[in-house]
Amino acid sequence: MEKISLQKIKWIKSLHLKKNRDKEKVVLVEGLKLVSELAIQFPSLVHSIYASSDITESLQTNFDCYQCSENEMERITQFYSASTLLGIFHEPAAKAFNPTERVLVLEGIQDPGNLGTIIRTADWFGIKQIVCSTDTVNMFNSKVIQSSMGSAFRMSVFYENLGEFLQKMNTVVHGALLNGDNLADIDPNEIKILVMGNEGKGISPDIQKHINQAVTIPGYGQAESLNVSIATGIFLYHWSQSKS
Repeated sequence: MEKISLQKIKWIKSLHLKKNRDKEKVVLVEGLKLVSELAIQFPSLVHSIYASSDITESLQTNFDCYQCSENEMERITQFYSASTLLGIFHEPAAKAFNPTERVLVLEGIQDPGNLGTIIRTADWFGIKQIVCSTDTVNMFNSKVIQSSMGSAFRMSVFYENLGEFLQKMNTVVHGALLNGDNLADIDPNEIKILVMGNEGKGISPDIQKHINQAVTIPGYGQAESLNVSIATGIFLYHWSQSKS
């Protein structure tokens, strides 16, 4: 396996900036399990792989792999603690939005961990597309990829002006609001569009104007609110009980 060059180290470090990843249409993925699984699932998207320990013969045979020292891996990682494997993948091809499919709408999700968890949970419950506001964290942020455990490569995620998007959708819009009806009383078959709001502010007043049915998860303890990824998971479980 060829050793990583100084030029490649500089190039990978340049990809820590979103503008450079966007320019080259690539995604940085870190972690032995995640890189290995994505390489198996999406071999055509693998650009190159960098390892600081032994890797399988299959990876070495099928992809451009480079050997790194632990110090070199620490230089190219985006995380506080470097993994033993880093992969650079081409961005998956953009998919067309399907207006007949159910859609999860996210407004202003800022934390990469939250977005990644939501994408992974949506993937688990069979939601095939997510529409995000333009101020939501980028789906190809490395922390989003890591917390989604690769689901970001499978999901259709779109970034839109939510006001304009919801206005042109000719269907009832459900939204997660504290003053809404009890989720348990809502027929999951009736939910076609579900809106979840920002971690701290919830759904903005501008987007609330487009919501026809406010829904809430009743609480019985003293906590002020639920984490948005946990709340989304509860909503998506209820939604998955739909017969459609």
